[in-house]
Amino acid sequence: MNSVLTESSFAETIARNGGRVYRVGGCVRDQIMGIVPKDIDFCIVGMVKRNFKTLFPEAEEYGKSFPVFRLLIDGVRCELAFARTERKVSSGYKGFKIASNPKITLEEDLYRRDTTVNSIAMDCLTGEIIDPYHGREDINNKILRATSEHFSDDPMRALRLAGQAARLGFSVEKETLTLARAVGGELVLEPAERMLIELTKVLTAAERPATFFRILQETELLQLTFKELGELSKEDFDRAMTLLDEVAQSTNKAKVRFALFGLFIERERMLLWNQRMTLPGDWLDSALIARKSSTLLASPSPENIVVAMNGLGRGALTIDEFDSIAQVAGWNLPKLSTLNGKLKALLLESSPPKELKGKEIGQWLVNKQIELIPTLLACK
Repeated sequence: MNSVLTESSFAETIARNGGRVYRVGGCVRDQIMGIVPKDIDFCIVGMVKRNFKTLFPEAEEYGKSFPVFRLLIDGVRCELAFARTERKVSSGYKGFKIASNPKITLEEDLYRRDTTVNSIAMDCLTGEIIDPYHGREDINNKILRATSEHFSDDPMRALRLAGQAARLGFSVEKETLTLARAVGGELVLEPAERMLIELTKVLTAAERPATFFRILQETELLQLTFKELGELSKEDFDRAMTLLDEVAQSTNKAKVRFALFGLFIERERMLLWNQRMTLPGDWLDSALIARKSSTLLASPSPENIVVAMNGLGRGALTIDEFDSIAQVAGWNLPKLSTLNGKLKALLLESSPPKELKGKEIGQWLVNKQIELIPTLLACK
């Protein structure tokens, strides 16, 4: 039976063979902040790939531009890369010349990273924190700052910057905002799926996701990335962002957070967004049903209430989830989940006429619901 490879034994093996291994990036930042890291990334300095593969033949190699390995350490699949430098040679995220060799120092590897809070390392043998760009100070001050002027070499860093600010609750330093603003010309050339990845991270993990969109608006990148939001009036955009953060306090479901946008973006525009970016199906369906339901309930007749409840009951967005949106929106509506529960209880006391069949029974049920709604509303 193979023994489990621990981080310390891994680091000791690397050191015995002339190298050094460090934890790097977000996992070190999270550790400093007292957050348990979701993923652990390692950087190896002073060793060539051939020697590493000899020492750890079970490591899985992938990556075209530069070698990255996956290896089980303490029973967790971790990513390991060799220290490298990057030099911009052409446009786009693939336009880099990458160098990786044993002479590249840890400080050079950290320099290529996006922000100072991600340019921190920890020696896996000693636990020493290596922080050449003062990331700990920025963590203490809750500031995101570009590690260098090369921040704008990769246009996607602007989206990641906005996403980090939303997830960490940090502000962005002024000059870093300027660097982010400069990437617009290249950002429009980025694949839509890369933008969707960053949007997904924000809608699933940020306590205040509106920060993401506000930073993109401030840096004049919102129109280039999520233009359906960028085209909203100032009043609608500000209202949408306020409600988004309020909804985010009650749920971390991305589909519910995204559904809120359906209140502000017309169906045709939402479908164009999906055509351009291929949104997750439950996001799109939730946004469309939220818009349809809110339009119906703007005139809350018994008929419209029943149509809205039945549509929510069949769609990606549940009645409870719609209620959470309606509540933060401040609509003067009864809670649909409560109304629906009472309605179902009353319907159990009635049976459709025996002569009705198929769709006729369905229509009878709808008519009965419409008939009962005024009574239930009067009793609220």
